[in-house]
Amino acid sequence: MRIRSNAAGLMAGAGAIYVAAVVTMAGVHAQQNSKPVVQPTSLKALTVPEPANLKDFVADKQAAIVLGKAFFWDQQASSDNNMACASCHFHAGSDNRVKNQLNPGQAGGSNAFTAVASGNKGGPNYTLTAADFPFHRLADRNDRDSTVMFDTDDVVGSSGVFNSDYKKNVGIVEQQTYYPDGVFQVNGIETRRATGRNAPTVINAAMNFRNFWDGRANFVFNGVTPFGPRDKDAQIWVDDWYTDAKSGAQVERAVKAYARIPYAALASQAVGPALSAFEMSGASRAFSDLGHKMLAGRPLVNQQVATTDSVLGPYRHPFGYGLNTTYEALIRKAFQPQFWNVPDATFQASSGGGYRQIEANFSLFWGLAIQLYEATLISDDSRFDRYASGDATQLTSQEKLGLSLFTSERGKCVNCHKGAEFTGASVRMVLGSRDDSDGPIENMLMGDGASAIYDNGFYNIGVTPSSRDVGVGGTDPWGNPLSFARSFKNTLMGVFAPDSYTHSLDPCVWQAVSGCAIVRTPDTRDAVDGSFKTPTLRNIELTGPYFHNGGYGTLEQVVEFYNRGGNRRQTANGDTTGYGSNSSNFDSEVTPMGLNDAEKAALVAFLKSLTDDRVRYEKAPFDHPSLKIPNGHKGDNATVQTTDGVKAIDDFVAVPAVGAPGLTAPIKPFLQ
Repeated sequence: MRIRSNAAGLMAGAGAIYVAAVVTMAGVHAQQNSKPVVQPTSLKALTVPEPANLKDFVADKQAAIVLGKAFFWDQQASSDNNMACASCHFHAGSDNRVKNQLNPGQAGGSNAFTAVASGNKGGPNYTLTAADFPFHRLADRNDRDSTVMFDTDDVVGSSGVFNSDYKKNVGIVEQQTYYPDGVFQVNGIETRRATGRNAPTVINAAMNFRNFWDGRANFVFNGVTPFGPRDKDAQIWVDDWYTDAKSGAQVERAVKAYARIPYAALASQAVGPALSAFEMSGASRAFSDLGHKMLAGRPLVNQQVATTDSVLGPYRHPFGYGLNTTYEALIRKAFQPQFWNVPDATFQASSGGGYRQIEANFSLFWGLAIQLYEATLISDDSRFDRYASGDATQLTSQEKLGLSLFTSERGKCVNCHKGAEFTGASVRMVLGSRDDSDGPIENMLMGDGASAIYDNGFYNIGVTPSSRDVGVGGTDPWGNPLSFARSFKNTLMGVFAPDSYTHSLDPCVWQAVSGCAIVRTPDTRDAVDGSFKTPTLRNIELTGPYFHNGGYGTLEQVVEFYNRGGNRRQTANGDTTGYGSNSSNFDSEVTPMGLNDAEKAALVAFLKSLTDDRVRYEKAPFDHPSLKIPNGHKGDNATVQTTDGVKAIDDFVAVPAVGAPGLTAPIKPFLQ
């Protein structure tokens, strides 16, 4: 058998990254309590990380961006033709819907809806109001140990699809069986399900080392699932030729191959929601099913595209709805032929299935194309960026005071929301220079004064008790820890860590500290339960509600949270961030700040200076096709309307198509 060299080498480009990382970082020295402070700067000075082996897969990058934008905004991608990726990321890259957005703490909470702070019973199809926030209320908002007046384990997630089982495709329509799941329903009538975590913005997400709140979207894209090298079954199909032993003729076939594409956490993230039974899919749907459906239809067929759309404009259909081309044509233009050109009969004989190669590899096209589109969504022209570039007039005196608090030892905000990215979870902060990074794992003193290792860029700041959602302390589908810290401890017991494929997890490779010997024993303490990826603060004015549970509705409430030192409360065995044998996982740098009202207002003002007006007005590259988004159901949380006795009738919110010049009126913050 002879496999083409460009197929055999799919893993070579990623393998070299490990060597480069070790060479670059071998000389790093840091203190035991090591969290490098990287001051805020303009994002204009940074470039978006890109896979070194991208050309092994992508033939035409601009065509892939066109394909990715169409994929991201196309409602046909969901099983019911009503949900796109953009449906949960349409407002400054996030989701500001207020109806039917509650989840009953399914990540570890009660899985039962509770009343909301306003006194309403909440639950499915409830419409959130300002009176419902924050989700944790104290007798003294400046004292985290004061009497709790209200608390709930409910989460503001994103409304997705009805509970259903996928059956088969009939053209561009999917046959499904719908049935209530016992949770998301009003009087026995099924409502759309809501996700268990708040939707973070996709703007600037291309800078992240890992994606999703718990980091499960791997730095290395395997072409199929979010889990990178962890998923040993994830393989793509490539064109292959071999010499027949009898005739000596060259014979074409398709063979499976592993794809390893580093710097591709966005691609890993993109393939998750498309098959999620909460977000976009009927249960048991495969990517090949999605590919079969999408290739049969016209891109964005029921959605308007602006003539001046910065990416899709040249492909706009003459009628104004959808594109004038097909997904198959875009894929053939964007991707290397070995991933789509095997004749259908030959591929089906090789694979033993009924799909075409272009359908079987649809996850590869979907993930990489969406990543390349989202990599264009970089907001680097806020007033702060201009100020950081030398124009002192761009910030007011109040905003400058807020900046000084943000970077001060008193505020310590910059210790986690660092650099131009305003997050310690970026590629630069995890695999950067000695001034930026301590590597994938950090070692520092925790809130209880004891040392522990934890994942760089992931912190437990005490928003909710760790028992409600362990975050990066969770596991993948094969039982492996999501946490780098725990994976490294496993390597000390002889268990291979798949995340070491492109970078060493050994803290001593990245930092030489006096306590380094401590982290070479499997029983070293880790502090990862209840820890979540540090989100960027760019455009934070527009991306509420806030935190992984969506429990804070305004920036003022967020500042109050930090001013009191978070929501950590003492318990008999430690504090509420503790989980299992660990009495505390609390980040030691979240301490009461003691801000007065003027200082709180200044900090909020500074955060608002991080908004890029192109995002506020949806100017290119943040322009987009139209979207009709499910926004709860006709009725309320007591009664819903139905025509079939099974599903509630949808309400919709219409988002108009916007071209490169943007809107005439700005989009608003959450609840405004």
